[in-house]
Amino acid sequence: MIYLALSESLADKIKNILEGYKIKYRIIEDGETLLKLSKKEKPDLIILEKDLPLLDGYAVTLVLKSNEKTKRIPILSIFKCSYKEEEIKAKECGVDEIIVCPFDNKELKQKIEKLIKLGGD
Repeated sequence: MIYLALSESLADKIKNILEGYKIKYRIIEDGETLLKLSKKEKPDLIILEKDLPLLDGYAVTLVLKSNEKTKRIPILSIFKCSYKEEEIKAKECGVDEIIVCPFDNKELKQKIEKLIKLGGD
């Protein structure tokens, strides 16, 4: 199961890609819900963006990566544009992979597969 914590337009695009590959996902509306659910039902992967309601993507990543139960959940962060400072901050918080819009569907699928394997170790 992949958790998607994204804006509606980005979630729609990712959903279509995941459905095409028959990958199960769940849409998460905000950072607080993402934290609660990730601690309760550990997903195979989290795909998120920085601008989440209630708790932003950086804070969610920091909390998940500092918790013994959730630190191994891989996190893919999607950026709507490339800002080096934001990418550095995301990596410092513990994001495993970053992808920048516009992205190629094949590139996204490769990153998802890589991260799911990483999380399964």
